[in-house]
Amino acid sequence: MATDAAATDWFVPFVVALAFAGAAVAFGAIVLWTRGAERRRISAALGALGGNDLDPVRGARAAAGEAVRLDRALAELRAIVETAPAGIIALDALDRIVTINPAAKRILDVGERPADGRLLVELARSPELESLIAGARETSRRADAEIRFASAAGTRIARCAVVPLSRAVGSAGMLLVLEDRTELRRLESLRTEFVANVSHELRTPITSIRGYAETLVDSFTLEPDAARFARTISRSAARLGMIIDDLLLLSSLEDPDARAELDASPVRVAAFVAEAVEQAAPLAAEKRIVVDVAVDHDLWVMGNAGLLAHAVANLVTNAVKYGPADAAVLVAAHAESGSAVIEVSDRGPGIPEIHRARLFERFYRIDRARSRDSGGTGLGLAIVKHVAVAHGGGAEIESRTGTDHGSTFRIRLPLAEMGPNHVIPIARATPDSGTMSRPEGRQSA
Repeated sequence: MATDAAATDWFVPFVVALAFAGAAVAFGAIVLWTRGAERRRISAALGALGGNDLDPVRGARAAAGEAVRLDRALAELRAIVETAPAGIIALDALDRIVTINPAAKRILDVGERPADGRLLVELARSPELESLIAGARETSRRADAEIRFASAAGTRIARCAVVPLSRAVGSAGMLLVLEDRTELRRLESLRTEFVANVSHELRTPITSIRGYAETLVDSFTLEPDAARFARTISRSAARLGMIIDDLLLLSSLEDPDARAELDASPVRVAAFVAEAVEQAAPLAAEKRIVVDVAVDHDLWVMGNAGLLAHAVANLVTNAVKYGPADAAVLVAAHAESGSAVIEVSDRGPGIPEIHRARLFERFYRIDRARSRDSGGTGLGLAIVKHVAVAHGGGAEIESRTGTDHGSTFRIRLPLAEMGPNHVIPIARATPDSGTMSRPEGRQSA
């Protein structure tokens, strides 16, 4: 009995110890297997990250190299954004600033105030900018506008481009690019003011020269050579007077203050086109050129009839002046995509493509000798462009220089919104000089 009890006392602890040993071995095997699987997963991930599934070590090295390259690229991108002359602002969906560079801070006059995470409206109180951003977000398309920003340091002018990001970059979904144009607009204003002042000062002496030359021809008996000289002086003074009038008109069209929002009236396109054709009629008759008119009589635009007739008359006169004799000129107008399109087509020699981009610049001439002989001022097409822009439209050209000669000049103007008190940013012309002035308070129909 004592022997059985001793055996039992020995056997039970042995079994318990053996069970614990087995559990420990099983646990160790599980741990080793888990760690192996984890290592295999890590190795596979490193291999896949580095583009080498078969060699995790090489994959890990490649991944580390790629991380270093990306870090360098990010540092370069940050340096470019920080030193870019244009202002760059990234916004999130709530128009909070995610990123802003120093150039943008200068334009918005942020100073030392923290900007990241703040609403854009806290730094730039501009309804125009808010509308631009809202329009770009709604249409998912880029939107551009020139906007003035007022601050304690003064008014700054910037060209603003709002670009919705096709994919969200972090929390940024909208990109603003600001180009500072304050100095450019200041210089343009100085140029416009200088031209206007000089033109005003020249008008009086040139008028006197012309008057005295005409008086000599009409009131005195002159030798043939003297009479010819006096007539030449009169013609030259008249041409200088035309140039001065055109310069004054251009200066007014370029002046933002003169183009402030003024009351405007609905104008039938057919009416000012007819007036323009009538102005060119004497020259057309002299060259035996027929001016055909095809105008939709239901077209209306909002604006100034005198300025619009002046612009169209410039195009018709050019078509007659530079077109061949016994030819035809077509003046047409129709509606297209919410705009009134006025076209003047000729059968002239056509305009080489190299000149087309600069045709609407002041004093630009294709053939200087021919233009001088024709008596033009070199400002007609510049006036056409600025009148169209002042009415919210634009001007363009289509020309051919092959066997099928001819050019077509187009003016695009927004169709009139016939609601009450509609206004557009234009300036008005006085009937005597063609220069611009503010009208009496006239309500639009």
